[in-house]
Amino acid sequence: MRPARRWGWWLVPCLVALGCSSSSSQPPPQQPKLHVPSPPWEEQVVYFVMTDRFNDGDKSNDDLGKGEFDQTDGDKYSGGDLKGIIDKLDYIQGMGATAVWITPPVANMWWDPLQQSGGYHGYWARHLKKVDEHVGTLDTYKALSDALHQRGMYLIQDVVPNHMGNFFTYGTFDPTDPTKNVVMNTQAVPTARPEQPPFDQDDPRDPAQRAAGIYHWTPVITDYFDANQELNYQVSDLDDLDSESATVRTALRDSYGYWIKEVGVDAFRVDTVKYVPHAFWNDFFWSTASDAPGMMAVAKSTGRDRFFAFGEIFENSDPLDDTADKKVGSYHGTAATPELPAVLAYPLYSEINRVFTGGQPTSYLSYRLGRLMDRSIYPNPYATPIFIDNHDNQRFLAVGSRKAMIQALALIFTLPGIPVVYYGTEQDFNETRAAMFAGGWKSNGDAFLPGDRYFYLKRLADIRKASKAFTQGSLDVLYDNESTPGVFAYRRALGTDTFLVVMNTSDGNTLMSGLPTGLPAGTQLEVLDAEGFTPAVPAGAKVGVGAGGGIVALLPGRSVQILRATTEVVSVGPAGATITVTTPIDGQTFSDDLTVTGSVTPASTALKMVVDGTYDRAADVTVKSDGTFSIVLPVSNFPIGTAKHTLAFYAPAVNVSSPRLSFTSNLVFVGNSVTQIDPANDDTGPAGKTYTYPQDTTFQGKHFGDIVKVVAEVGKTTMLLHVTLADWSVVWKPALGFDHVAFNVFFAIPGQQGLTVFPRLNASMPGGLTWNLNQFTYGWNNAMYTTQGASASAYGTSTIPPVVFADQASKVVTFSYNRTNYGLSTWAGVKIYIGTWDFDGIGGNFRPLSPTGGQWDFGGGQPTDPLILDEVGPITLPAPPP
Repeated sequence: MRPARRWGWWLVPCLVALGCSSSSSQPPPQQPKLHVPSPPWEEQVVYFVMTDRFNDGDKSNDDLGKGEFDQTDGDKYSGGDLKGIIDKLDYIQGMGATAVWITPPVANMWWDPLQQSGGYHGYWARHLKKVDEHVGTLDTYKALSDALHQRGMYLIQDVVPNHMGNFFTYGTFDPTDPTKNVVMNTQAVPTARPEQPPFDQDDPRDPAQRAAGIYHWTPVITDYFDANQELNYQVSDLDDLDSESATVRTALRDSYGYWIKEVGVDAFRVDTVKYVPHAFWNDFFWSTASDAPGMMAVAKSTGRDRFFAFGEIFENSDPLDDTADKKVGSYHGTAATPELPAVLAYPLYSEINRVFTGGQPTSYLSYRLGRLMDRSIYPNPYATPIFIDNHDNQRFLAVGSRKAMIQALALIFTLPGIPVVYYGTEQDFNETRAAMFAGGWKSNGDAFLPGDRYFYLKRLADIRKASKAFTQGSLDVLYDNESTPGVFAYRRALGTDTFLVVMNTSDGNTLMSGLPTGLPAGTQLEVLDAEGFTPAVPAGAKVGVGAGGGIVALLPGRSVQILRATTEVVSVGPAGATITVTTPIDGQTFSDDLTVTGSVTPASTALKMVVDGTYDRAADVTVKSDGTFSIVLPVSNFPIGTAKHTLAFYAPAVNVSSPRLSFTSNLVFVGNSVTQIDPANDDTGPAGKTYTYPQDTTFQGKHFGDIVKVVAEVGKTTMLLHVTLADWSVVWKPALGFDHVAFNVFFAIPGQQGLTVFPRLNASMPGGLTWNLNQFTYGWNNAMYTTQGASASAYGTSTIPPVVFADQASKVVTFSYNRTNYGLSTWAGVKIYIGTWDFDGIGGNFRPLSPTGGQWDFGGGQPTDPLILDEVGPITLPAPPP
């Protein structure tokens, strides 16, 4: 075990009077290993640490006496520091990580009295060339760099060139006179202005400071769709630097180049990239100025010939649309004018969330991966960091299941790109910024004991490192589901190495009716890892490729396996049955029920008709003595509109399937409706309550949670629920088209036993009813749960959520439900209850309720009171038309 290195010690020469000789004197101290060559970044595995919440290695810097430290308050410092990271490098490296990304370590505003929040996270700088006193010293930071490099690991620092802390703001902004209505944050802790020139020139009322042009003298962004506000206004009230200013550019290059030279930082994660003009990024990274060169030149002077940086361009993708990809990808720049070497794959993150927690079709992933591999968008997809959650978004487990997370992790470790694991993922955290150490915010004690997820990540990292097929090889999607969750399978290959990754994103059994592996029949596939199978499939087990290079399999719900093609090939015997479909299906469009005919040999074969791979709802097929069959395909039961589907006939006893046939349904909605008008301005909580909205300006004077009308339209299969709101917001550019409100919708199904208590809402189903399905939808997530595993504090098992449509003009959110997704034979008699509140996506929790409220907290109640602003129902659904 290598002895601990201590910093700042000097060896005292041995005195002759003590009888020492030069031969017995101690050797000089080993120099810290701060500067190392750049690694092949495509081969790294990144572990992302929020320093204040990871580990407290030095208690002396926890509380600095300014009221900024409180481990019971999520807005204040909790005690994590750089020493704490050093102490846990064995733990981090043990799960397979090769690089550590830390939140900004620079000196921050500790407490913002205007926003009643703290800078524990590191993104509110007051000095860009000092280490914040809460996380350590410059020597501690160097010690972290050295400790990582001694292990062959790398250091990634989060940097924020867009803004400083919130040292000034505006009351009412007058664009013609930025000196009016300025509010200086005079009580900010520990200083009322930045400490570092020229960023200390922050008072627009001072002519000299205003003339210096260090800041954009602008208010907070209120419209994230406005290009001018995006580039020139303040993100979250943080003082926006004038990044066109030569003075600012020089100061930022000098400040951030310092960390590369002085500490040995190997890469940057770059915050808030899209709020800064493209030209800035070319200058910041590629400038050759002699006084303050760009980051690439600085890094090269330290021996890093491939300094890495990846930027945050937080853009949500819509399904089957690449607008977000193109905006995100544009920050790579061009060959002539390069910008960032890489960007975080936010559009893929949106798709991962949509498919693995939202129950959407796996074909959405196929589309998104096609964009990822498009070199005109992502010049090097292999160096694109990919992730399932982070510090700015809810944890995966806040709304998703552990089984779904296991699949999502397998995905990011086997796709092109650099997998990024957010601290606590390996411990199944569901609170976005909870502390991993005892005593810290939302901590359940020290969480550093390796467990199932830790070792799973280690296995994934080992599989990834064992072959460059994962870091350099081709990607081919082989199988997906067009309209439902289900099979997603792809191939990674390089040279003689070929791997298959096969998963089922549905919670039920799904038929994979012929995976086209591209391998010779009889090829033996070695199982490297398999999750979600009962009984468990051990590593080293073999799976054989069938005739024609295909694989037919019935995949358990939420299963995933990683397979390696071996050189072993065995003979393939004749199939146990032959299935033929005679009715033309492939490529056709149907608007009504269809009789499908075909034959099977031998005639004694038991057969099932499987639509969209959904085996649990497969229909038994009656086969005649001559082997022929005829069965109705219930097209009229499909959802309204145009949708793609697949059909296959499967013989389970011999594991034989017909080819998968693709067709389109096109149905017009016909239904009966029920309408309920709800009083205006009754969004004050349950009867007798007088709740108030959060005090942030974006809530003021609005009634985002006030439902004024609900219309339920009930068809044979589809039910449309139209919810009209009193007010509407898109201020935060939400993925689903609305924000500042969350919907909790509960379904009571006749004849089914359910639960009374609502998960996470301090409330229960009214009218003596019980619920069977629980929908949770807010601007960035849409989920549906059953009662299985549900409690007052936890959601149940996930199932397929409705499709969401948002119409800002009419202030209507529409949810479209397919009854077959929930095993219902009819919508008639189902009762619906709807409640509103709001959800904190960063914290992964419903916004708190307290007597006085706060900037982001509801007021007028106790924390244990029901988290319901407005409620409608129960509404009883009518029968559909005959």
